[in-house]
Amino acid sequence: MSAVGVKAEGKTLHLQEHVEWFETLDENNLSIETLEREEVKAYHERAVNKLIHYLYENNSFYRAKLEEAGITSASHVDFEEFSKIPFLTKDELREDSKVILTKKKLAQLCCSTGTTGGKPIYIGHTLDELYSYYFAPKYPSLMERVKNKVVANALPYEMSSSALTFHHEFQHLLNCTILPLGKGGAYSEPKKAIEFMQAWEAEVLVTTPSYAIVLWEAAQEMNIDLTKDLKVSHIFLTGEGSSNSFRKRIELIWGCTSTILYGSLEAMLLGLECDSQSGFHLPDGHLYVEIVDPETNELLDPGQQGEIVITTLLREGMPLLRYRTGDLGFIEESGCACGINLPKLHLRGRSGDQIVLQSGSFSPFYLEDILMQVEGVGNWYRFLVKGNSLTVEVEPFNDEVDKEYLAQLIEEKLEFYTNSPCTARVVEKVQRNDGKIKRVWYID
Repeated sequence: MSAVGVKAEGKTLHLQEHVEWFETLDENNLSIETLEREEVKAYHERAVNKLIHYLYENNSFYRAKLEEAGITSASHVDFEEFSKIPFLTKDELREDSKVILTKKKLAQLCCSTGTTGGKPIYIGHTLDELYSYYFAPKYPSLMERVKNKVVANALPYEMSSSALTFHHEFQHLLNCTILPLGKGGAYSEPKKAIEFMQAWEAEVLVTTPSYAIVLWEAAQEMNIDLTKDLKVSHIFLTGEGSSNSFRKRIELIWGCTSTILYGSLEAMLLGLECDSQSGFHLPDGHLYVEIVDPETNELLDPGQQGEIVITTLLREGMPLLRYRTGDLGFIEESGCACGINLPKLHLRGRSGDQIVLQSGSFSPFYLEDILMQVEGVGNWYRFLVKGNSLTVEVEPFNDEVDKEYLAQLIEEKLEFYTNSPCTARVVEKVQRNDGKIKRVWYID
């Protein structure tokens, strides 16, 4: 076999080999969704070793990390040896995203939203990644509902990768008609988006949980009943975290089903829900995922909660090798009722976003789930944190709600589930921020 990094008709050789393997699966009516786990593990071992060799020859930053772990271009590592490679961190990418560049020309660059703080992170993709490598693994059971549909894409197109990622996949892989609604841009006014969806009978909506509420409010002002006057049958929610209770509210007001897609600028798609809505199936064709102890950095077994670490398997321009996402979760390898063999990832929030109260640390989405179950609570809220004290601001569901009684109910419910006293304020309108929704506000 030729050295890794040699081009075959302009393609990166090891990635083209992966593409051909996936094409063989397609020809035999198979997909990575239903392969036996041993076959997937064999693919992962091949892919991470090919990536290691490619990075050793094409990136000095990664070469130094590999040599620190005693790995050379001639090495073949098992998963235990792979787990000794030093991590790639957000701070390293914030300091200089170009450190992970290889020699391949980038066709597209995107910028982080900045919601996790610090300098922006920039991630680029080559043309072959966008229109060949990323499309090689198929997840038919998880994405079949979108095929040939009219899809309203209400994610930000500017700076971020979110809208463009789904635009590419839905249009080129699933033969969809795309309505590029955008979110919060110069032309993406919510009422105009509703008109667009109604005129072209959008069947699927992809958006953030908070913007699904914004669109519903716009429809209310237009006297449009989303459950009757539009034809949306499914919503993909992404770009922001969401509790199950908040998701159920969205399904109710839109009159349709939903699934959540977990992703990030750096890794793109990290997980896909099936209809059971009980965790994110890992896109094993694109990623190798590890769970590590955030304190000791030790690799954890399935079922143990820790930090999510990802390695991209189908990138040539700016690959990620053992990248610490900052997100917490655990992997479940037992079967799913949907019949898919892909393991499920269960998210437990972001390590830096946990709300620390007197009794312990809590994910904002755990608190959101409790809050959204209180009768009378509206669709907008924010958590105000000062030291170990929590104040919750909420809007009432309608003008008939007894605000004092609602505040009392919220305080009682949150104290019961957190064992910490909390303060609730019911206000006419909760302060909202521009861009990606900010649920937790820290007060000096």
